[in-house]
Amino acid sequence: MLILTNTASQEIAPGQILIFDLTRLHTGKCECYRNGSGSVGLRAQNAIYEINFSANIGAPVAGVAELSIVANGSPLTETTMMSTTATAGDLNNVSTTTAIRTCCCSSEFVTVMNTGTTTVTVDNPSLFIKLTA
Repeated sequence: MLILTNTASQEIAPGQILIFDLTRLHTGKCECYRNGSGSVGLRAQNAIYEINFSANIGAPVAGVAELSIVANGSPLTETTMMSTTATAGDLNNVSTTTAIRTCCCSSEFVTVMNTGTTTVTVDNPSLFIKLTA
């Protein structure tokens, strides 16, 4: 099990990933992560991982902020989180949960990416990853 967060807000440009700088909890050896990185390796083969993400997000200008969970560089469309703000700097809470099955021959790598067209402000994120089967 792995729980990651940040100690400060981040602004993420379109196509960029969220970087985590604080590991709240890390048990076991099935998730590989380095502080200051945005990528988590899921090392258990032929396994299912539960992934939960939540954060307060907004845009530095009024509009739509968008984040998605990404596996091996491909956004998982069912995890897209959007926040529409009327005023620059407003933040709204978003969250998503999904499951990922790893294959028998390689690791999966999970990130949280700005999949929108505007810069996203991210505050108080929490990425929770757990091997379930």
